[in-house]
Amino acid sequence: MIPTPVLREGDNAFERTLNILDMIYKFPDHISDEEVEGVANYVNPDIRNTVLGLFEIGSARDLEVLFVKKVIDILREAQRAKAEGKKVVFVPFTFPPEIIFAFENLFPVCTEVIAGLAVNVLAGQGERFWDFAMGIGLPDSLCTANTMTVGSFLMGPGLKPDAIVSNSPGSCNPNAKIHAFAADYLGIPQFILEKPVDDSERGRELYHKYLCDLIKNLEEFAGEELSEQRLREVVLKSSRAADLYNEFWELRKARPCPVHNIFNANILFLRSQLWGRDEAIELLGKMVDISKERLRTGEYTAPKEIARVYVSYIFALFDLHGFFPWMEKRGISILGDILAIHFFPPVDTSSKESMLRWLSEVTFDYPMTRQMGASEISLKWLEDISFAVKDLGADCCVYIGHHACKHTAGSLSFLRRELMKQTKVPTLTLVGDSFDKRHTPMSIIQEEIELFVDKVVSKRKGPKRRKKASTPG
Repeated sequence: MIPTPVLREGDNAFERTLNILDMIYKFPDHISDEEVEGVANYVNPDIRNTVLGLFEIGSARDLEVLFVKKVIDILREAQRAKAEGKKVVFVPFTFPPEIIFAFENLFPVCTEVIAGLAVNVLAGQGERFWDFAMGIGLPDSLCTANTMTVGSFLMGPGLKPDAIVSNSPGSCNPNAKIHAFAADYLGIPQFILEKPVDDSERGRELYHKYLCDLIKNLEEFAGEELSEQRLREVVLKSSRAADLYNEFWELRKARPCPVHNIFNANILFLRSQLWGRDEAIELLGKMVDISKERLRTGEYTAPKEIARVYVSYIFALFDLHGFFPWMEKRGISILGDILAIHFFPPVDTSSKESMLRWLSEVTFDYPMTRQMGASEISLKWLEDISFAVKDLGADCCVYIGHHACKHTAGSLSFLRRELMKQTKVPTLTLVGDSFDKRHTPMSIIQEEIELFVDKVVSKRKGPKRRKKASTPG
């Protein structure tokens, strides 16, 4: 029998992360290169790469300091939620948090966000929480992105959810399984939003019905009726963020790309945890402004842009410095990943019904739900990546695997072959885990990307050699 570890108060990943991040809250708005290096040398070696990944590139630094402070604010608000009479609801990265923010008495916490913060902020990078989950008998086929969070909440005292909302069955089954286990283990309700694989009007109408049923269940759980006025406020903020997202998308089309690579990681957090809030609008607006100014002045981090990469699945997030700035300083622009392909229809705020319909459309077309929850995973995945590659002008793709995502591994050969046919763009296939460096170290990922860019991408972009005329016999 596995002994229960004795942990001190705050050993939960949420509290430990917040306590360490509090140090950054004391930072001035502007910090120098020397101060960045001083902080990087001061912190635990496991998180040195996080400090450098966020703050090393000067033109992104002030925004990243503000970004981390906003992260701290939202974590503190979640921590206070129960004391203020609210219920904390865990949501997966495939569910729009603005739906929960529309309730007065509920507060969303994205499980993958907590795991991502733990991996980048805590000594040991969240590995202890994964190991604990494995130690109590959970299968290693689960996803580290949510198993680390759930493992930590089972392992130590601290913030606990009052309920879980899941819309992952069929699109991210490992995600769905760990959330179902957590709900059962903690004895809390789980609310499931099913998604039909049918992409027709009939399927979307059925999904709208399912969403309305979910809203009714959440109203009963929260002890309040969803207010049309509060829903309108949240939807308008969500729509404003969507407009900024579309601007951000357009800016990435420029050559060289004026958007800092690290901003891609920011987008992932904002969409998963802050959408529908003023903070998302403020931070996205500043990211757009910085990118516009870099475009105006022709600023680019490297001497020249040598490759424009679209990540056909998800980023490697366990080493921010080794992935985002490392590529940027070598002239490799990251244009996005599978989780950055959003489609926002025009919003109609004339009634509660029209706003719920808008949210239904947004949720149905949410990344991962849209591709992996489709009737044909490989075809929808190919369609969206092909669109992104063509629209943004990528000249190569990089697939970074995740040990739990068996559906993408099974479709990868098809995607790679058909993507090459449709876009003429080559794909580098890497095997690893976005949250756990023990699968494939960043040094190996860097070596493979550098070799791919030098030997494949650069040669394809170089001047074509004239064929040597054949000598008459």
